[in-house]
Amino acid sequence: MADIATQRHPFKFLFKFLLLIGALAAVSRVVASKKKEYYGLTESEARAKFESKLGPRIGEEKASEIADQVIPRLKDTGVIKPDPMEQAVQEAKEVASETTEAVKDASEKAGDSMKEAVEKIEEKLD
Repeated sequence: MADIATQRHPFKFLFKFLLLIGALAAVSRVVASKKKEYYGLTESEARAKFESKLGPRIGEEKASEIADQVIPRLKDTGVIKPDPMEQAVQEAKEVASETTEAVKDASEKAGDSMKEAVEKIEEKLD
């Protein structure tokens, strides 16, 4: 007959399994609540909050390095939104690029028109 000490006890396994599930659930709740703190913040607000929380614990420089890694991920997942100034600068760059192209095209057309006009005048003079 098998010794009782060497037998598996199903209740012991079940208890450990439930403890593991409970720990995982608690960790996921904490992570979700931490994420919720950053929802809707701009990138600069999130960076300032992140660095102010971590700075005293691990140092300002290390907190800044970690923020540089975390903030883009939060931005990519849509947790934080881009800064309005950053967005305005990006839109201004796009408009400037479009305007530059339009001016370039217009100047090329004007140059071609002038060239044609000069050629016609030269033909009439000859």
